[in-house]
Amino acid sequence: MPTRPLETVRRVTAVLVTVFLGVGPGFAVPGSAQSPSPEMGHGSIRGNLYQADERTALAGAKVTAIDVRTGKQYESEVTMDNGDYLIDGVPAGTYDVVIEVGGNLFVADRLVDLGPNESASRSYSVQPEKPAGRVIAKKPAPKGSATLVGEADVPAGVFWRTPGGIVLLSVLGAGAVAIIVNNTGHKDRGSPSAP
Repeated sequence: MPTRPLETVRRVTAVLVTVFLGVGPGFAVPGSAQSPSPEMGHGSIRGNLYQADERTALAGAKVTAIDVRTGKQYESEVTMDNGDYLIDGVPAGTYDVVIEVGGNLFVADRLVDLGPNESASRSYSVQPEKPAGRVIAKKPAPKGSATLVGEADVPAGVFWRTPGGIVLLSVLGAGAVAIIVNNTGHKDRGSPSAP
């Protein structure tokens, strides 16, 4: 008798799956009803540019996003007094970001990963005193790097000396000790799934 309800559930599930697979595509929103974008599946990279002090806006700069796989370049307009930039129509991918101002090139410390229809917001400050971490193909040698605004370099290993790091290490250590103590003296336990 217990198989009867199970058979009924299977049949109902099969009917529902068939209906949803057959009708499901009919629920798609027509292309004309979707919101327009510069290019379907493309996003943008936007933000503000600052001078080395991370406070003064950088005017007269141009930002270029370079696809690391294809080498295709996407450029912003020259920044105005407020330092705002926008690179629109950027397809999904991984990008090097290069800032050009006054004939000098500054390479962003980190790559930008962009998904389909995704918009990334990154604000940079140009750092002439900090060497760029890499050279960009088909571009002149960089004058310095461009760092994300508000981001500080944290030396490796510092987390483990903070209160949170100490607590985490303590909990992990206590768990390891509990496992060792629990498993000593039980050499003939067998498999946990054994009857």
